[in-house]
Amino acid sequence: MLFNSPQFIFCFLPIVLAGFAVLCRFGRTPVVAWLAFMSLVFYAYWRPAFVLLLVGSILVNYGCAHLIWRHRSQPRLQRAILILGIAANLGALAYFKYLFPFMNFVSGALSLGQTIGNVILPLGISFFTFTQIGYLVDLAQQEAEPQDFVSYVLFVTFFPHLIAGPILHHREIMPQFAPGRTFALRWDDVALGLTWFTLGLCKKVLIADHLAQYADGAFAHPASVGTGDAWLGVLNYSLQLYFDFSGYSDMALGLARMFSIRLPFNFDSPYKAQSIIEFWSRWHMTLTRYLTLYVYNPFSMWINRRRAATGKPNSRKASRTASGFTSMVALPTLGTMFLAGIWHGAGTQFLIFGLLHGSYLTLNHAWRIFRREGALVTRMVSWAPVSLLLTFAAVLVGQIFFRAASTSDALHLLAGLSGLRGSSGGYQLAHSWHVYLVLALLPVVWLLPNTQEILGQVPTVRALQFPRLEWLRWQPNWVWSGCLGAALILVLWYMTDTSVFLYFQF
Repeated sequence: MLFNSPQFIFCFLPIVLAGFAVLCRFGRTPVVAWLAFMSLVFYAYWRPAFVLLLVGSILVNYGCAHLIWRHRSQPRLQRAILILGIAANLGALAYFKYLFPFMNFVSGALSLGQTIGNVILPLGISFFTFTQIGYLVDLAQQEAEPQDFVSYVLFVTFFPHLIAGPILHHREIMPQFAPGRTFALRWDDVALGLTWFTLGLCKKVLIADHLAQYADGAFAHPASVGTGDAWLGVLNYSLQLYFDFSGYSDMALGLARMFSIRLPFNFDSPYKAQSIIEFWSRWHMTLTRYLTLYVYNPFSMWINRRRAATGKPNSRKASRTASGFTSMVALPTLGTMFLAGIWHGAGTQFLIFGLLHGSYLTLNHAWRIFRREGALVTRMVSWAPVSLLLTFAAVLVGQIFFRAASTSDALHLLAGLSGLRGSSGGYQLAHSWHVYLVLALLPVVWLLPNTQEILGQVPTVRALQFPRLEWLRWQPNWVWSGCLGAALILVLWYMTDTSVFLYFQF
């Protein structure tokens, strides 16, 4: 079931809200059980058979969590249970996401002439798998507490985040379901959440879905588009991905807020970033946090211990040497982003995407460490418009590999962007009105406040960065109600074919 479908908006969501409002009178347990049950119904609507996989994953992980906590005084046994739990999670993920693409790749590389086939990728498998692995690791380190079964099910399956994130951390979400919590249908939260959801729905239906056909056209004919059409197609995809993911993130946070649950931000105007480091602190923020906590930090600590064992320093001064920078900064960064690329997909294009961003981040760290303050090139690159455009250009190149069906297609499109194929190709994409639309949307993502700023859901200092646009600030009044009502009518008018969110494939 999709957030942007009539079935969800007019059937599922009203039923869940009505049940929530009634059960709040009977205490916490019925509310948590209701939300957990309806979240499973939400997942089962797509393919009922796959709810068995989700439930099986929950049962295995909850059992592992129980054993890890029970044997917390036996470190070796606890570690063995943790390793088995992680292996079970990664094994299921590998089977559904990587095994058959890998076998087909090997078959093609060896010219066997046999297609192995494939399996349907369960929706959200990466998200609910990563969420549970993080909980097991923190429980083993006694940084998490054991949960009752129903609360754990809701933690994993809460429908606003289940399919495409944000990736939840137990510390920020489990206390909101904890015993002693009093649930109630709060109309201020419903009003804010409905506004948030509607704004995200507008981004998805009115902007992202209308950009899709032009992005799809360029990526479907990568060897045939000329320079102008290649640029238009890539910019279309970049903006489509931006508004699609931004729209989903807004809808997820808005849905949770209707139930007075606060999910973490996952999207924060990433195209305003003036460096790749800043970009990853704004784009898929919970994935960046997850990779930092559970991949980068352990990898970095392991490297530092090895350096210490051989008598090498781990100081900031040591990182300013070539060998120190390579081992302490470049190696964990490239390793982490290598895994980030694989997480997004099994093709070599995703591997290149990850290593490309790993290289970007490594260069960004090198620039920060080794640059000469006051030098002309430092002053030029540090100028905000230049750094923003450089970052955006680097992101565009990465997104070509992120979207392309293969590495070959990505290279064809890069050749088109560079002008190697000439100004016109066999496939014509450009329409003058659409060029104007792209040119109009770029200032929107670069200059205007984002949804959480408009809704006042960021610190005051941040929200007042746009004092001349204060009239945009949301207020629960008749003007906003009328505008949102008109927007919803327009959305429903265009909601003819319900399209999936781009991050559903991951």
